[in-house]
Amino acid sequence: MVRQFSFLPSDRRRTGPDGRTQRYSHWRRYNTFYGLAFTTALSTTLLLAEVYQWRVTGYVFLLANRFPASVALVVQLVAAFFGLLHVAVICKLINYALRLRLTRVSVSLDTLRTWVDMSIPRIDWDLPLRFFFPVLFVVFLSLVPAALWAGSMTPSVSRTTDSGMLLIPSYEDVSMIREYPMMIGSAGPSLRTQKGFFTYSIGQQQSGQLLSSAASASSTGIGPHVHRKLDNTQFSYRGRSYGVGAPVGLMDQGISSNTQVAGYIYQEEGYLANVTCAYNTSSNFILSGPVNEWIYAASGNLPDSVDGSEYSNYIGHDGKAIVAIGVSFSERSPRRYLAIAAGEAYGFLNKTQCEFDFTPTLFNVTVDIGSLNMTVEPVSTMEDFNPQRNITRTVVRQFELMSNDMTNLYVSLLGEAFNSSIAAYKMSRSSASRNPFTEEEATLAGLTNSITAMADDMLVAYASAQLMVGRMFTQQPAKVYVYALQFGQPGYIYAIFSLNLLVMLAVACEAVRTRGWSALGRFNYLDPRDLIIAASRGGADIAQAADDIVDKRDRKKPTHVWLLSDPDEGNGSLVVNLKGDQHGHVRIVVAEEETGTDECDNMYVLDEKKSTFSFVDEEANETVRLKKSKMGIFGSV
Repeated sequence: MVRQFSFLPSDRRRTGPDGRTQRYSHWRRYNTFYGLAFTTALSTTLLLAEVYQWRVTGYVFLLANRFPASVALVVQLVAAFFGLLHVAVICKLINYALRLRLTRVSVSLDTLRTWVDMSIPRIDWDLPLRFFFPVLFVVFLSLVPAALWAGSMTPSVSRTTDSGMLLIPSYEDVSMIREYPMMIGSAGPSLRTQKGFFTYSIGQQQSGQLLSSAASASSTGIGPHVHRKLDNTQFSYRGRSYGVGAPVGLMDQGISSNTQVAGYIYQEEGYLANVTCAYNTSSNFILSGPVNEWIYAASGNLPDSVDGSEYSNYIGHDGKAIVAIGVSFSERSPRRYLAIAAGEAYGFLNKTQCEFDFTPTLFNVTVDIGSLNMTVEPVSTMEDFNPQRNITRTVVRQFELMSNDMTNLYVSLLGEAFNSSIAAYKMSRSSASRNPFTEEEATLAGLTNSITAMADDMLVAYASAQLMVGRMFTQQPAKVYVYALQFGQPGYIYAIFSLNLLVMLAVACEAVRTRGWSALGRFNYLDPRDLIIAASRGGADIAQAADDIVDKRDRKKPTHVWLLSDPDEGNGSLVVNLKGDQHGHVRIVVAEEETGTDECDNMYVLDEKKSTFSFVDEEANETVRLKKSKMGIFGSV
């Protein structure tokens, strides 16, 4: 039979045949602390995952998105388990510390109840307030580890990076990028698919989309201008396209086929078109006529005319609704210009002139697959990938072809598109600033926006034609952003790692302070068996002492405040301590007063805050007197 004992290890006898003074095994003493191995492993893994941006993709990500409630349930259960490990260690530290203290101090029954509640932990609503609030604080703290574990493990949607490949247009062969006649049957090569219509005759066969771009070029909002690509991929540009981004939705199947892809970023070469428009009152490009019935001539020299003046015919009822654009056809001109000659209905456009500066540039193209939009940013200038300038020359020539084709007897569709852009600029400028502006400034700004937007879209259209019609492309690597699971939030991860570290430090400090709890006895005040046996070994004195306290308390007004119960009858103020005998037995006895007498009249105090005690060593048969002290939550020596 195993007996309880309280002697220090140095005083213990050898284990006898009857099992007395049985040793406290290593596993029984330290088993709870081994749970820190699991909490340390998990908290360290979570911290490393946050530092090195580890993310979970694939089937686990799909499973978590498909069954979020089940994932939440699993997270709560796991968090509760690991929180329980932390709380168990903390409670074990409290229990061991108080068990060691119990061998050296006297405690009231209320103090002992408080120790029990702090070691479990639980709320005892019948405790005096000075004991209740410390217990409440400990119980509240016991809820923190599980909450921190839940915050550090709850999965959320994040992103991780991967690599991918797409096809971008190649301009090694630009033989099909040239000016085609505007006559029916003379258009350049084209292709129509579910992804859109692609052609090398941009000004003729995609004029409707280009007019839409010109009309909406001046954004009326405060955010970046959003406009659609010229195909059916449903992608839109946020801000300028700069003539790049054609492969998006067309030649990125290797990336977009992955349903977990959030977006990607790649680099593409193109031309940064800088357009500057101004009024040139001395412009030589003018309207004249009619040279024939309903036929008017637009002719004159441009700043980059080399081989002669420009000339083209326009149809009009009376010449008032004509918007004629002149562009030099010379291949030797280093600059590109367009000049506008307009009739009375579009007089605000007459004698305007725009200069193009195409700079070979490397661009970053950022694609958001979820919202189907793209953002293009210039990175750096580069060597010209088309020194002959077939591309830029053909782009600018499309303006003349479109102005001729978009003018009828009564209206110029191109002039109406420019007018819409100018009106939108006025609205945007008026709402954004109260600074006055002239009609001339608004006209030039709106015209510049339209010409720039059309030039960018033409470059994208030719790039798309190279991909889809000419099948001229090259591979380009891309940085792919993939949806993934991120476990926990950084704040919670750092918090749980710190908490685990603090608990480990507390265990280490207590182990050093108590020399590995070498003085710890087997008696545990949390075990009802130990309490009952120890109390029975103390004899009937405890019951007699409790009766005496109650008898004396009946004649006094209660001085303590209890929270949710009736005033205590007085048992809580009974002060006891532990004694051991030569056989290793532990018994709970009533603490004696300074007098060392056994008289009941003076043995038990009415107020445990102002009590004095003495221990009687039975073997030495002498009274050890203690000084007067205040009974608190940690007992009194």
